[in-house]
Amino acid sequence: MREGTPVLRLGAVLLLLLGASAPAALASFPQQGVQVQARGDAAALNALAESGGLKATGAFPFDYQYLAFHGGSYEIVALWAAASVEAGRIRGVFDGGWRYSLSLGLELFQDDSLIVEKTRQTDFVFSRQVADTTRDGFPLQTMVSVPPGKYEYRLVIKDLNWPDDRSVNQVEGSLTVPAFDVTGPVVSSIAVAADSSGTFKPAVGVDLQLNAAAIVEKAARPYIYFEVYGLTPGSSYRGEIKLSSTWVSRGRGEQFTGPYHPFQMQYRGSVPADPTIPVRAVMRLDTRDAEPGPYEVQVRVTDLETGVRSEIRKVDLKIRPRTTRAAPITEVEVRTDGGSEGR
Repeated sequence: MREGTPVLRLGAVLLLLLGASAPAALASFPQQGVQVQARGDAAALNALAESGGLKATGAFPFDYQYLAFHGGSYEIVALWAAASVEAGRIRGVFDGGWRYSLSLGLELFQDDSLIVEKTRQTDFVFSRQVADTTRDGFPLQTMVSVPPGKYEYRLVIKDLNWPDDRSVNQVEGSLTVPAFDVTGPVVSSIAVAADSSGTFKPAVGVDLQLNAAAIVEKAARPYIYFEVYGLTPGSSYRGEIKLSSTWVSRGRGEQFTGPYHPFQMQYRGSVPADPTIPVRAVMRLDTRDAEPGPYEVQVRVTDLETGVRSEIRKVDLKIRPRTTRAAPITEVEVRTDGGSEGR
């Protein structure tokens, strides 16, 4: 173990990106921030959720996504890049346990100039070797603070157990980092997380296992995390969460037999009196009544003082049939070189 490297013991099977059943829970984490007074395009947050995808070629496939949260001022956005790397395609090395070492590097460019670059290394140590048929994912993420705007990006993942960069995969594209408009209620990006603690720490007191693939098993209860800005200080608000099927027939006689809205809920909460403190919420979805297929998580918040509703924030979620694992892997350690990145 590297000196000073934080270690997280998961003590679970290799479900690094899959939610598992547990009682529903809600927790809010108000933290110190700075109120934003400038306008932004709230719809750009939904567009950002579509900026990721699946990189199916190269040394190993990985899913990736981007999440944006208020960064403390109008000029700064906390941009998270996250990936889920297919575990069965990564090389393990035995040194007292089976160690899988990966790095995630994010580069952002404007006008062909490198604006920001950050790399974060993560080790996964198991008591048993991961089978090469395993498609569950190793979760990776890193965060950079950047101004709103349009960027070209390069996301680079390396299997560090191969020398001389012999196992590298990368993807390039463009994205828009949105500004946050807090003249009315606005919901941040929605993060999907598995049923365990992890290395995704978007705020102090929040410790989740980010699921960049946004794939969960039927009957799972994954976490979702989001933040809300622009609510009337000291008032109350109403939140609405919906799981909505996006299934579309391909014209081949298929039929969808499940409910189109297998999970819906409303709840109320209090807004901090300090206008610089946003609402932060960790909640759970219940997918027991959902048939396998594509879905969309939708979140909307209403300021009960003004009656103003936020735009509906969306993120895709895929539900797959339950998988039986014959050889669970226990005593998992996750080591990162970045520590907490919570704001």
